[in-house]
Amino acid sequence: MTPGDFLKQWKRDHIDMGTQQADAKDLAEDLAQSAEREGIRREELEAVAGKDLETYIIDAIREAVEEELW
Repeated sequence: MTPGDFLKQWKRDHIDMGTQQADAKDLAEDLAQSAEREGIRREELEAVAGKDLETYIIDAIREAVEEELW
C-alpha cells in the first residue's frame, strides 16, 4: 500500500464529524504508529499530506464536519 493510499484509508476509518480536534495530537501519533507497522514512515505520510500529521488531522476533522453540515 502506498503512503497516499494508507493515509486516505486511515482517514476514512478514523475521522468523522464526531472526532474532536482536542484529540488531534493523539490521533496523529496513532496514525504514525499504524503506518510504521505497515512499513510506512511518518515522513512519507507528511510528504503526501503536505503538512505535519497533527495539522492534517485537524483539517480532516474540519472537512468531516463541513460535509455533514451540507
